[in-house]
Amino acid sequence: MFEAKDSLEVSTRGAAKASIHIEMLEIYNDKVRDLLDPSSGKSHNGVEINLKISSNEALENIVATAENEEDVSAYLNFAQKRRCVKATKSNSESSRSHLLFTIHFIIENENNPLMNRSSKLHICDLAGSERLAKSGSSTVS
Repeated sequence: MFEAKDSLEVSTRGAAKASIHIEMLEIYNDKVRDLLDPSSGKSHNGVEINLKISSNEALENIVATAENEEDVSAYLNFAQKRRCVKATKSNSESSRSHLLFTIHFIIENENNPLMNRSSKLHICDLAGSERLAKSGSSTVS
């Protein structure tokens, strides 16, 4: 994606600017947490966000700008530390929540606004699905 961003900007001689933004949400026990918000997640008592939906998007959560792959990796590491994981008999760390990782790719063309584009890629990591009898897991609110 970053190579495509750079290639686009070079090929249009700077007329088109591309930007990449990410957001990360956790769904655990029917509650949604913004994992990019430093006050959310398991290490901060999992502050919930009240999502507002407008045109199929979440509002009032953090959408961070990523300039390169290292930024994305840092955001992923930051968010993973806040994600709800617990040990089971099957795994030392098993995700107990669903993760929704969204990448926004936005192109703005200053010479031709009709060429502006916006796209999203949603990546979902579903909670561990070990059989209860095998994992020894239980649901706790």
